[in-house]
Amino acid sequence: MPKSKLPRFDSAPIQRRSQVDLRLVPLVFGILILVGAILLSLPWAHKTGRTIDWIDALFLSASATCVTGLTTVNVADTFNSFGQAVILGLIQAGGLGIFTSNILLVVVSGNRLSLSDEQTIHATVGRLRQARPLDVFVYACVFVVLFELAGTVALFTLMTRAQPEVDVWEVLWESVFHSVSAFCNAGISIFPDGMARWRQNPLVLAVISTLVIAGGIGLMTLINLRYYHFWRRNPLKRGRLTFQTRMSMVSAAVLLIFGTASTLLFESNHTLQDGTISEKVSWAFFHSAMSRTAGFNVVDVGAMNPPTLLVTLGLMFVGGSPGSMSGGIKTMTFVVLLLTAWSALRRRAEVQFWNCRLTPSICFIATMLALVGIGCVVVGVMLLMVFEDGRSAAQTNQRWLALVFEAVSAFGTVGLSTGITPLLTAAGKIVIIALMGVGRIVPLMLSVYLARPLNPLRVRQPHEELSLG
Repeated sequence: MPKSKLPRFDSAPIQRRSQVDLRLVPLVFGILILVGAILLSLPWAHKTGRTIDWIDALFLSASATCVTGLTTVNVADTFNSFGQAVILGLIQAGGLGIFTSNILLVVVSGNRLSLSDEQTIHATVGRLRQARPLDVFVYACVFVVLFELAGTVALFTLMTRAQPEVDVWEVLWESVFHSVSAFCNAGISIFPDGMARWRQNPLVLAVISTLVIAGGIGLMTLINLRYYHFWRRNPLKRGRLTFQTRMSMVSAAVLLIFGTASTLLFESNHTLQDGTISEKVSWAFFHSAMSRTAGFNVVDVGAMNPPTLLVTLGLMFVGGSPGSMSGGIKTMTFVVLLLTAWSALRRRAEVQFWNCRLTPSICFIATMLALVGIGCVVVGVMLLMVFEDGRSAAQTNQRWLALVFEAVSAFGTVGLSTGITPLLTAAGKIVIIALMGVGRIVPLMLSVYLARPLNPLRVRQPHEELSLG
């Protein structure tokens, strides 16, 4: 065979192209935010007599694209059908997630993932099966459509029965908007009073909670569950749940129960005192589900007791599962940190759990993600304290705690607020916009970078002992 026709096995060019594709994701999100801000600033996106500043349009566009839910204006009172449709489009585009966007870019460009990129995706979203990027992307889109369609039908049925006097097409639009917003974990509502309108309807709250939880456990977890036939006796035909799928489901359940119990404990005689026992449980569970991923609320968060806000802060910082619509440092990072600490207490040389052994690199990545998350929140809070010193946002009942809550909510792309979002200065809004973007992109991009093959050490230095504590 002539030399010019010999096949080339050099993987460097392919790896460089794949890395470029990965770096395009923040650029695509930035362009989407700018386009959304321009559309939301147009006069025909607003209701008659309503206007919006450029900073508020940029803020709302970033919040919708990053599926956060923080808003400086009332969406229902400010935007007409066109403006709400723009917001819904931004939510849907952003809700597909960084992972899905990266897969789409690879498919469109025609490039194949290098070995290091395949290892990266497996480390980020869990090793399921050797599926092509196009297969994973198609499955992701199918699950998004199915859940949002099912949510729309359920909400339309319940809302039509609850308000028969409202026009059917209006109820249909409300159902579509809130189904997409819930599954994408955006938490943006087109009701003037938000989901508080439905606090007396536990079925509507249950549908919203189910959509939020489904969007927050991860698309790869949903795909794994799709292939798990638990009713079959033959283990070979039943399939298996991956370690990450099991941990995602267990951690989500534990955090939901913990958040519900804490809210009931601290708020039963406070913000939940007007409800019956069943309503209190429903509202507490709804708040717990929203605290980790979405920004819907049925009670006044700003009126909650400090212990409840502290628990909510922790839930918001942890967030949802990897490869999901949610933000935060992710549940797997939190679980790995706990398992590492438990192994250290038991004097174990390795981290083992559920007959599985975690590699040291996973522990390193979890530590790095947690430190970066803490660092981003600390810097954000510090900037907010500087810019909002003596301003309205820092003069509420919660004072500095409100600023901390706002920063963690933005970084975790949650959307809950104590009510200070509209009171922020222009500089404070820019800080929150930056935190939303960082919280949505940086944890995943950092995990992608850290999951790449390690650089071998050319020289191994001698061990040294250190005293800690």
